[in-house]
Amino acid sequence: MTSGTAEHIADPSDPRLDDYRFLRDRDLTGARRAEGLLVGETLPIIDIMLRVPGLTRSVLTSPRLAPRTAATIAASANPSTPHFIAEESTLASLTGFHVHRGALAIGVRSAVERHHPQSDPFRMGTLLVALDEVSNMDNVGSIFRSCAAFGVDGVLLSRHSHDPLYRKALRVSMGHALTVPFAWCDDLAASLRDLRAARPALRILAADAGAHAISIDDACAQPSDEGRKCDPPPTVLVIGAEFAGVSAAVRSVACASVRIPIASSVDSLNAGVAAGICLHRLSRNASN
Repeated sequence: MTSGTAEHIADPSDPRLDDYRFLRDRDLTGARRAEGLLVGETLPIIDIMLRVPGLTRSVLTSPRLAPRTAATIAASANPSTPHFIAEESTLASLTGFHVHRGALAIGVRSAVERHHPQSDPFRMGTLLVALDEVSNMDNVGSIFRSCAAFGVDGVLLSRHSHDPLYRKALRVSMGHALTVPFAWCDDLAASLRDLRAARPALRILAADAGAHAISIDDACAQPSDEGRKCDPPPTVLVIGAEFAGVSAAVRSVACASVRIPIASSVDSLNAGVAAGICLHRLSRNASN
């Protein structure tokens, strides 16, 4: 294939499209992850993919999006990325679902899934997030989007949290699961304990809807030095599963539990929403 040249493909059985074949089924069974690949959909996410050197393996679009996609590829960090064009009916029969945005891309997970709990983002970051068994893909995607918005340096995930690079989670994150460093933890409580041992000033806050938790506003209040605000300590915000919350093992490592004051008629907030509010408070405090 000539570098930078798009190729029209009419036959769904064409072997050049094998990465996209039965995409929905392979997503649901975890085959894509096992193959070391990820799937991006929509042009904004593909644009982010193309900014990362070595990430994008190929792009597949409908004819109506071909000119915009070709221009994006040409201006990207990966200008020789193969670009295939197929009718939308071909896309649907190939992938097993209606590709309503008309654009897909295959990426190599190792280009972004390269961190571990002792990597620089976690040893040096000032605002971190830990996901404790957050298994809902929409929540994971939403939290990564908030992390990008509020300057989070990295995300730690317990092994039973949902994969942030899963196609739908990546879409909900608006592609920011590709830009925010993350690492998997076999034992999240142990990883947090190790980080705190290496960084005694590190503060670990567990999000909790219970009455025993302190207000996030109180947790963000900082002492002053002769009228000047002190810098806040480096912080990890831990978000738990939608109903179970933060596990007892992780709570035992936390410095405090924090809550968002809400109306008494509502028992809690969605995990993704709660994370966004808490990160806004912690980020705003850090920037003051």
